[in-house]
Amino acid sequence: MTYTSGPHTGDKCTWANSCAGSASSVHDGDHLLVWDNSGDEHSVVLEYERSDVGGSDYTRDWNHYGKYAKLDVNMNIPEDGWITYRVCLGEYGSRQVLRDTCSSFFWESAG
Repeated sequence: MTYTSGPHTGDKCTWANSCAGSASSVHDGDHLLVWDNSGDEHSVVLEYERSDVGGSDYTRDWNHYGKYAKLDVNMNIPEDGWITYRVCLGEYGSRQVLRDTCSSFFWESAG
């Protein structure tokens, strides 16, 4: 986790709230970067499914470090794999995702 000098619009933004949270994918090394762009007391949560991990619910990674924090999630997805993800706001303490803030889902190939 690192801090940036200001907000980051990212490739994907939380919905209807001026991009309070954002995410960008970096294919080289299979990373998803998750930013908190607002001092709104909400955390930013990345919800995703991967081709190489089964399960009946999304995996979630939380950026709960505060305004202008960037979380680097290293995926290590096989080259023939994929990920589908969205970025949302949420309450880290209760692990409640605020569904009305979520972006749409995005699908990306790892290769």
